Amino acid sequence: MRVKITLSYDGSHFNGFQIQKNETKTSQSIAGAITRALRRVNVNSTLVGSGRTDAGVHATHQVLHVDLPSFWSDLSKLQSHLNGFLEPSIYIQNIMPVPSSFHARFDAKKRLYRYVLYDGAYQPFLANYALHVKPLDIMKLNDYAQVFVGLHNFEYFKKLGGGNTKDERTILKAGAYRHQNLIIIYFLGDAFLRSQVRMMCGSLIKACDGILSYDDLKAQRDRQMKVSTSLIPACGLYLSRVFY
Repeated sequence: MRVKITLSYDGSHFNGFQIQKNETKTSQSIAGAITRALRRVNVNSTLVGSGRTDAGVHATHQVLHVDLPSFWSDLSKLQSHLNGFLEPSIYIQNIMPVPSSFHARFDAKKRLYRYVLYDGAYQPFLANYALHVKPLDIMKLNDYAQVFVGLHNFEYFKKLGGGNTKDERTILKAGAYRHQNLIIIYFLGDAFLRSQVRMMCGSLIKACDGILSYDDLKAQRDRQMKVSTSLIPACGLYLSRVFY
């Protein structure tokens, strides 16, 4: 039986989602930790995620699929067992049966990412979960984010070594809003290149700080020139939802 697993995780404790070579308990991936938990309940099939997240990146609704042996018909019991092995850094929210043709990655239609900024007095407890910044003009940040909406070739907004997939991506919605001292930048798209969201967010912050102009953002989007290739820290990035 194939199942769809929805989970959340604190990425600050892991070396990204994808299984790494020579993992240890003190240096492990999300997929590696879940795979080891599945082995403990005699599930030996390979899990497949909707996408990879880098080291330090969090998820509120990541999606996986895995094939279960026939003796695992009680999915609530399986969820309880897995959470007992995975908590507190990983939490299985739901396990549900799906058709055998379901694919967590290739069937995904849209993905929502959020990047969290904090512009209040320094809070050490937020260091792994939001990027501390000086106060930003939220209206300007929201307006600048619209430059990325639409179908574009984002070759200049990806980390080198990001694979050989096509660079065209569609951003359906983008923007920013404030909740008290938290500023959330969001992107809803069909798919994203390696570190694309972190690079876009970094360029938006620079534009709000006056380091870059709106025309600079457009020029890099249109591959006329590279004006910003630095990555902001992974701590504020969240895979928020995957749509099927």
